[in-house]
Amino acid sequence: MLPQLGLGPSSRIMHTVSARECQEHFEESVSARDLRSNFLWFSVLFGILHGVVTTPFVIATSALNPSVGFVGNATLNIFTMLSTFLAAPALIAGLGLKFSILLGMFFYCVYAGLFAVAAWVCPVQQQLLQLALFTVASCSGGVAAGVLWTAQGGYFGRTVDLLVRKEGSERSELTSSLAGSFAFYFLGFEVTAKLLWSGLQRVGAEGWAIAAGFTLVGLLATLLMTQASNLSSADQGSSWRSKVTVATGLWSDPAVFLLSGLNLTFGFSAAFMNGYVNSKFTAVQIGPWAVPLFAAATALVAALLSKVLGAVAIRAGKGFVLSLGSLGFFCIASSFFMLDQSQGWNGWLLALYLMQGLGRAVYESTSKGVFADFFPGRAVGAFANCMLQSSSAFAMCFFLSDVLQGPELARIVMVLSVLTPLGYLSAVRLRALEQQRLAAKASGVQGGDAERAL
Repeated sequence: MLPQLGLGPSSRIMHTVSARECQEHFEESVSARDLRSNFLWFSVLFGILHGVVTTPFVIATSALNPSVGFVGNATLNIFTMLSTFLAAPALIAGLGLKFSILLGMFFYCVYAGLFAVAAWVCPVQQQLLQLALFTVASCSGGVAAGVLWTAQGGYFGRTVDLLVRKEGSERSELTSSLAGSFAFYFLGFEVTAKLLWSGLQRVGAEGWAIAAGFTLVGLLATLLMTQASNLSSADQGSSWRSKVTVATGLWSDPAVFLLSGLNLTFGFSAAFMNGYVNSKFTAVQIGPWAVPLFAAATALVAALLSKVLGAVAIRAGKGFVLSLGSLGFFCIASSFFMLDQSQGWNGWLLALYLMQGLGRAVYESTSKGVFADFFPGRAVGAFANCMLQSSSAFAMCFFLSDVLQGPELARIVMVLSVLTPLGYLSAVRLRALEQQRLAAKASGVQGGDAERAL
């Protein structure tokens, strides 16, 4: 029998060390210009994938049987929470950032493909089959979202770390600039995908056929992503248990919860728009074709504002931009009370989607930059918590949609939007006090050393 080389523990350790050394050598030798070019390539492909495979999430309650759409979307967010907490830490620890991203992209394509099959099934005659298909799709999509967004946060954070070292730039300015750039391409391709879906549906294309075509585009983006640089994670190669504690370990820091306001507000507001406004108002008053079109308007506003708000955050501060996003979400919720009492807004419903675009621009850019600023060197754990917060709000809102009426859901969004800037200011104050205590402790230690030297 031939010996099975490379299967022993020592061989695996040597392979892991060798791979890590290759990553470290690459990161030391790569130029800042190449890092920025790589991040652009990463952002574009990530945006293409996200645009084509997540459009089904927005239109699920109008394209499928409404109850199937609600159950599927809620299931997706539950599995997002589970994968963020369990699967993502284990995969990133074992596979690294790049290959975890590729795996998440593939599972997103599975989600879109199964949605195409579910949309092809007649919702009246075979509702149970449609429910089964979309539930499995949503499980796959949830795993994809948890892994992909956690790994994306780690990739973003590592890029910032390397650029700070190579360029000597201010970390806060880099996070604002790169987050705004990522959000611009990410949201821009989402706009393109939703407009294309709406246009094809308007000329008579079947929803399942559009979803199938989108799935193929997503698979192509996944294939091209293999050319992105393989950046290291600070915790890559550590055990699954220690990697999970990277996320849960931040729970002892009150800043994680103080900064959760915009994540929770965005989750509730987006679920409120996707699950309630889309099906109860937009699809009824205008038509199903308007749902992806208006959703594209949200993404378009978010894409246009993301770079602008990145520049504003550098000049006026991230707290000011977070307050603008909270104001947008508050306006959506408060406008609902007029919407609920009127005979119909028809085309004026677009105003709600535009305000959602303002809030989303802040969520996709500035809010993520805030997490990167508050938790340098712990990007994977920070972004895992970030994703966990928004997805839990999504799931909770979808489930509450069957229990609570629109006014109650709108009030929740209003309360969260008011608490968001207050939580941010509290987190800033908390960090300032911690730094003062550390500085006082350091000066005390130095003074004691000086006295002993005398």
